[in-house]
Amino acid sequence: MFEGARKQRFKLTFVILGVSVLVLVISFAYGTWARAQRESETVPRLAADWLVKSVRQFQRKTGQFPDDFMQLEDERIWKHPTVPDFGPTKRILVHANYYYVYAKSNPLTCTVWAIPSGPNREEGSTHFLVITPTAIRRWKGPALSRSEIDNIASEPTSNLLITLGMTEQPIIDASEKKKSAGVFGGF
Repeated sequence: MFEGARKQRFKLTFVILGVSVLVLVISFAYGTWARAQRESETVPRLAADWLVKSVRQFQRKTGQFPDDFMQLEDERIWKHPTVPDFGPTKRILVHANYYYVYAKSNPLTCTVWAIPSGPNREEGSTHFLVITPTAIRRWKGPALSRSEIDNIASEPTSNLLITLGMTEQPIIDASEKKKSAGVFGGF
């Protein structure tokens, strides 16, 4: 009788050990996954395709580009439940760890700076777009420092773009009625 009780305890010990190892493995896997999720939320994700589509939709609807981001809300192009803070000039948007600065040059031309922000901003690229109804000129470069951000202009010169390390990308011609993967090749 004594041996039967001993065997029972021995089996129970292995069951508890197995459950403990299983809980340990699941806890480690969840912790690793949760850490990766937190880190991926801080990586800048460019939303320039969405922004270009929105301002072009406004332009098709009204015949000119918007003066500021608030007009996109007013015309129901953007339908946010609560209107985001577009800054005092209504031309600044922070979305997915990117800082967007919008400017209207004339009724048929606007510019957008897309500057990575956040703790992992060095992993993103700075983009400058000149948007017209028929084409998009774009430049790409490294993440800008705080001092460089203070020096940007809504209509920069070629020298300033070169100084910032920006290189011109191929022009996207919207007059060709081809479906493309987007402004940045599907990103």
